[in-house]
Amino acid sequence: MKRILLSMAIFMAAATGVSAKGGLTVANRAQNQDTIVVKMANGAKMILQLQNMKQLEAFQNYSLDSLMRELNKYVKQVDKMEGATQQDGKAKQMTVTFNTKEGDKTNAEQVTVTVQETDGKGNVKKERHEININKKFKIDVEIEEDGDDTKVDINTQDDTTSHVEIKEYKATRFNLDLDLGLNNFIDKKDGGAFLPDLKPMGSRYVSINSHMISQVGGEKSPFYIVSGVEFAFNNYMFDKNYIIRDTEANVTVFEKATELTYDKSKLTTSSVNVPIMPMLKFKRANGKEGFHIGAGGFAGYRLGSHSKLKYEEDGHTTKDKDRGSFNLSDFQYGATGVIGYNDLSLFVKYNMNDLFKENRGPQVSVISFGLRLLN
Repeated sequence: MKRILLSMAIFMAAATGVSAKGGLTVANRAQNQDTIVVKMANGAKMILQLQNMKQLEAFQNYSLDSLMRELNKYVKQVDKMEGATQQDGKAKQMTVTFNTKEGDKTNAEQVTVTVQETDGKGNVKKERHEININKKFKIDVEIEEDGDDTKVDINTQDDTTSHVEIKEYKATRFNLDLDLGLNNFIDKKDGGAFLPDLKPMGSRYVSINSHMISQVGGEKSPFYIVSGVEFAFNNYMFDKNYIIRDTEANVTVFEKATELTYDKSKLTTSSVNVPIMPMLKFKRANGKEGFHIGAGGFAGYRLGSHSKLKYEEDGHTTKDKDRGSFNLSDFQYGATGVIGYNDLSLFVKYNMNDLFKENRGPQVSVISFGLRLLN
């Protein structure tokens, strides 16, 4: 039994020779691996534990018949070494070379084994096999015999600093990002109601986005579809002391205030939007995200709105807030685009619908633009 277990340990050392060059260690394989069982005609089984297809391709470079012959010779020599350790109590060492071929090139894997038997308690015998592959990858096999029971512990140590991290491929993933930008009026209709200018830095746009990014065409395809949910907040800060109000005829107008000087006069809206945007994403040579560009459309619904006035009166700062609808359009739709590199992007959103309902306020559209910060 011990002979079979020892053969299995050595076979594992030989079959993982490629790991000494910086691949997966045995400990890594134990976490996530596929097992292939090959049944022989004589009832024996050969078990291959593989992390990915590359290891299966590398395994074909080994000649199994010659490998098994070498292993058989090796195990016989180990038996002789065990006898020697029982006689003088000193550790014995031997080296076996396994050859693999890649094209016309022959690669030699040197497996050095140190065998030492130690005295246990009572009838327990302990035996230690230290297997080194090219002096980089080490496997410690400890065999403990207690009567008819045999216990084998296998520990691995990889002195190389290169490890491979295998990530499970997912065609669809979710991403949280943040849009920070500015708003401006665009496409004002001639002959419509008066519309004041906006203060650029006060007319801010903020959107918190939960995007679903789906890759189309396989793992190496640069084509993606971006969808999800966006919660947007549009601020329109009016210039030159203009304020917004509703008339008795239920029409929204802008008037210039003369009695008070306002530090702040603005309109704020909140909405939920659903984008659909095809995107091309390209990777850099190191596999990380690179250049990306996308364009598509969106549709949404207004959740709320309010106006806010801030001014000084009798030496005190006063803030007035009116949570009205101001005849704003409830539904909105438009075009959206993004361009960027790595985790930094520039976005633009153009509302094709008018900001206010028809004949109930100024006929004007909104454009928003700025930075998209990816998480």
